[in-house]
Amino acid sequence: MEKPLILGIFIFILDQFIKYLIVKYVNCAVVINVIPILDFFNITNIHNTGTAFSILRGKNLLLSLIISFFLSILALWIYKNKEKFDNLQKYAFCLVIFGGFSNLVDRFFRGFVVDFLDFGVNFLRWPSFNVADFCICVAMFLIVIDLLFFDGKQRVR
Repeated sequence: MEKPLILGIFIFILDQFIKYLIVKYVNCAVVINVIPILDFFNITNIHNTGTAFSILRGKNLLLSLIISFFLSILALWIYKNKEKFDNLQKYAFCLVIFGGFSNLVDRFFRGFVVDFLDFGVNFLRWPSFNVADFCICVAMFLIVIDLLFFDGKQRVR
C-alpha cells in the first residue's frame, strides 16, 4: 500500500498548494482566461460551501461532519481489508480518501472549498472544481471500471 499512499499524500500536498496560490493571488470570482479559444479553460477562485455542483450550499458544518464520518469509516474499512484489494482498488481508494481529506481541510480552515478549474465552451460551463475533486472522480471511474471488467475474475495482486 506504499505507492498508493505516496500518491495520495502527493495529491493532498499539490491540491493544498495550488489552493493556497489561488487564494493568495486570484481575487474571489475573478476569471483568468488560460485557453481563449471558445473560452475553453479558465482559472478562477470560487468559494464553494456545498458539495459537487454546490449541492447543500451553506451547510458547511453538516457537510464537514458527514465527510469526516465517511472518510473515517472508509479509511478504517480499507485498513482492515488492505490485503484483499488489488492495486487498482488501492490507488482508487487512496485518491478518494486524500481528495476528500484535502477538501475537508478547506472546510475546517477556510469555511469553504476552493474551486479553481473552469472548463466549458463560451457560456456552456462545467461547474468549477479542484485537483481533489478531479482525483475523486478519477477514483470513482477506476472503481466502476474495476467492477465492470474485473469483478470476480482472477487478478494480479
